Amino acid sequence: IMTADLSKKSECLRLVKALDDRRVDLFINNAGFGDCGPFLQTDLDKDLDMLAVNIRAVHILTKKIGQKLYKQGFGALLNVGSCAGLMPAGPYMATYYATKSYVVSLTSALAQELREAHSPVYAGCLCPGPVDTEFNDRAGVVFALKGITPEFCVQEAMHGMMHRRTIIVPSAFMRACTTAQKLLPASLLMPIVARQQKKKLG
Repeated sequence: IMTADLSKKSECLRLVKALDDRRVDLFINNAGFGDCGPFLQTDLDKDLDMLAVNIRAVHILTKKIGQKLYKQGFGALLNVGSCAGLMPAGPYMATYYATKSYVVSLTSALAQELREAHSPVYAGCLCPGPVDTEFNDRAGVVFALKGITPEFCVQEAMHGMMHRRTIIVPSAFMRACTTAQKLLPASLLMPIVARQQKKKLG
């Protein structure tokens, strides 16, 4: 076990250096947090910390560990995004949704590049909906949809990786939701998302 504050670039690089001489079979970028509230009212410092953890740390570790796996010639990299990253935007959780869109986009691009390089290295993005963890408490959410268990989420992640899926959405319900949202124009979808997110404010 090695502790690190991934909001700091130096700490991310320290983690990478600690893995220099180690074989890595699976690396999971799971650190992240959210916040809930109108964008103009949420705390700027918390937003910037979220960008540092949800984007910069993921970017650094994806690049550095991705390079290590590519050099090894094997291994898997799983970035934990969110169904939020598959949506056009997320009113009342604007920063969080934006960070997860970045994770989905970055991982999808890397996965395609690895395929075109005929590399056996796998890169994928896990995009769950609500999971029963302490996330909601950290995000200041007082109402949330019923979540899946962490154990089920892990099972779905492993199954998706075994089938080398680039985007893994645990649970049939969330897969149906993410598919359905693609069929709606943004002008109809955004008010629906906003209404659901407002419920989280109590």
